[in-house]
Amino acid sequence: MNRRVFLRGIGGVSLAAPFLQSVAEQEAKAQSTTPPKRLVIFFTHNGCLTDRWWPKVSTYTNGAATLTADMLKGQTLEPLTPYISKLSVPRGFRSMNAYGSGQTIDPHDQAMGSKLTCATIDSANKRYATAMSLDHVIAKQINPNAAAPLVLSVGAASTAIKEILSFSAPGTAFPATVNPLTVYNQLTGVFGTGSTGGGTGGTGGTGGSTGQAAYLVKRKQSVLDLCKGDLGRYQSLKMSKNDKTLVQNWMDLLRTTETGITPGMPTGMPTTMPTASCSKTAAEAAPFNPPATMANVTAASPTGKITLGSVLGNTPDPVGDANLATSFTKGGDMLQNLIALSMICDTNRVIVMLYPGYVTFNWDGIMHTHEHHGLSHRTGDFTVGGACGVTGVLDMINQIDQWYAGKYARLVGLLDSISESNGTLLDNTATMWLPELSDGAAHNLNNLPIVVAGKAGGYLKTGQVVNVEGTGTPSMGNSDMSCASGGNIGNTGSSGGNLPINKLYVTLMNAVGCKNTDGSKVTQFGQFDGTGSTGGITNPGEVAKLTSAG
Repeated sequence: MNRRVFLRGIGGVSLAAPFLQSVAEQEAKAQSTTPPKRLVIFFTHNGCLTDRWWPKVSTYTNGAATLTADMLKGQTLEPLTPYISKLSVPRGFRSMNAYGSGQTIDPHDQAMGSKLTCATIDSANKRYATAMSLDHVIAKQINPNAAAPLVLSVGAASTAIKEILSFSAPGTAFPATVNPLTVYNQLTGVFGTGSTGGGTGGTGGTGGSTGQAAYLVKRKQSVLDLCKGDLGRYQSLKMSKNDKTLVQNWMDLLRTTETGITPGMPTGMPTTMPTASCSKTAAEAAPFNPPATMANVTAASPTGKITLGSVLGNTPDPVGDANLATSFTKGGDMLQNLIALSMICDTNRVIVMLYPGYVTFNWDGIMHTHEHHGLSHRTGDFTVGGACGVTGVLDMINQIDQWYAGKYARLVGLLDSISESNGTLLDNTATMWLPELSDGAAHNLNNLPIVVAGKAGGYLKTGQVVNVEGTGTPSMGNSDMSCASGGNIGNTGSSGGNLPINKLYVTLMNAVGCKNTDGSKVTQFGQFDGTGSTGGITNPGEVAKLTSAG
């Protein structure tokens, strides 16, 4: 019998079968123990101050530079310093469908609808994208049972294009889940129940199990009886006399656990459970801070109104503002915890975490009176260009950029703190910070500020800054060139950085194991890769510089 099937059977009971030395070599040949590869997209709105965001690189050699702590010092990405060996900072990508050079509908709507689709948006259908988004394309190939991706957001639920990034089909939005309690309740259906994370295994499972096994046991049908056939096939495997004894001891332990008897561990049984276990106990322990207890998840899931932001037709009020702050702070941190738990439980391998942009920051020591969107324009409102309208606007934008960097660093650190068989969750994941725009006032999509953490199981090269477009030194942008002390806004964009982002997506698809229908590597993604909105794919293939083989 497939040992993995046995372990994941009996309705989620968190008791692991004994390791049988005499069977180990046979199983090692029969099935791979390589952890799954995953993609996480951490998405933020309204661009950033690009010249403060990028690592400060003085010299590129053949288009690349080794990432160092000095390059990040004083920059937005400085909180990522502990993880520099696991980061890749690609310089020179351009998103599709920029306003005026692609379609001419709305710069934010085009950026959102085209971001993960590399396709046009439909002005007659809520400005939704005309193609399936990257997260769904990948999920269909690598998710268990081809399940849909896990798409999450803080803030209020919305189906407006300005807050929609994921599309399950052309013209079909896939709105984000905003309530941590919803995600937690879905996870508890697959949680095991025993002691985990270093506790003794002798009493594991006494807390009651979940799902079908628990239901049938309550109806007096033993968990052992439920898997009698599998256990019989397991015992029939060719194994040593000692291993047969271990299996019988294991069956005895299952029976005594069901009846509430807790004798000492049978001879030869393991004394600890895995470091990262899919269980309620693991969810409520380190490294999750705060622990994912029902009380903490509930506290992070505000009820009632959450302020949407004026662009979405909702005016602020004290209750809505307080709930918004809770969602961005406690809610966001808890969603990150649940992302890690989803990986541990292998319920989803493609995850999107979105932070909406039409909000006023009033938490964690930031006390703003203008929405992030208006601040990014430097005017404080929806107008574009002209006079700088907010005193100290650059410092305010920088505060927001640094807050997001801290949240991304928290997620990276969390994933890097949880062990898997060949490293950490981060090592087997590509965790990408992807922005809506480059600079919020310029609304430009070239020279996008992107960072990827993790190697996706070794496919991606890390510890480097890479000019994907050439060999020279890319522009840092002009975000800081105006509004430092009033005056007019001027040009806040940047030059260069026009390699189609399609090629980054192709690289990530290959990194996590996607294939063409004939089994070959992926070479294309999206409807088009030019500066217009037509023309098809003219520059196929991945970016070799970003791969370990490149």
